[in-house]
Amino acid sequence: NQPDPSEIFAMRVSLAIDWAKANLRYILYGLLGIVAVAIFVIAWNTWQGHRREQASILLHQALKLVDENSDTKQAANPDQAIEKLQAITKKYGRTPAGVRAYWHLGHLYFARGEMAEALRAYQVARRRLPNRQPLSSTLAILNMGYAQEATDACNEAITSYESVQQSPIRWLHGEAYLGMGRCHEKAGATEKAIEVYDRALADINVTGTAQQTISDRLARLQPEETETPTEATKTDTPPEAQPSETPAEAKEQSEATKTDTPPAEAKEQ
Repeated sequence: NQPDPSEIFAMRVSLAIDWAKANLRYILYGLLGIVAVAIFVIAWNTWQGHRREQASILLHQALKLVDENSDTKQAANPDQAIEKLQAITKKYGRTPAGVRAYWHLGHLYFARGEMAEALRAYQVARRRLPNRQPLSSTLAILNMGYAQEATDACNEAITSYESVQQSPIRWLHGEAYLGMGRCHEKAGATEKAIEVYDRALADINVTGTAQQTISDRLARLQPEETETPTEATKTDTPPEAQPSETPAEAKEQSEATKTDTPPAEAKEQ
């Protein structure tokens, strides 16, 4: 005879109750552990959110000192801005605002001619930028290239520019070609510079000001030109390469920048 389903259910419930009674202490420990973990996670997220908010406030205050404020008539104070940004990187260096602080430190150091410090700041910003932000990462690499070029580390700069040229951010490819060409010119490798400029002019992604600048530089290097070798291979000084800033504004600025000046020059968010 098959047992009645209700009897089977009652028997299983009875067994479960007996097991729970025998292991009540462990069950309570497990529940308390789950509650403790939940409380810890909530507290951690709340604390991290507070840190991110505080870092953003401090970053906003620091950036007010970078440029003169026409509304409040507050004069620019880059030295104080650097101090505030350094404090942010020390205390909140891994927050989104902390990463931006490294970025802006790179810009300020670059403007002061402290290229080694600028390079270090850009490198930290590049490492800590999330992979889901390819534009910001590419701009950071481009800035690294500018700083390396300014310190005559042309091999490293070319590597950085090649990374930009191979990135999916196509409207920055012209800047990458220009950087590579300038480095080859500086090293006296005129043929390599001409090769880079030829490739750039054949690239459909190189347009606008970058294309015109490359054409002008290529014309100066052509063998049929009557310029002296010194004039033909003359390159602009590294300060022509200005750090690239806001991803949202850099592309717009690229069309407005003067000849021989890298296009991306706006404020980082």
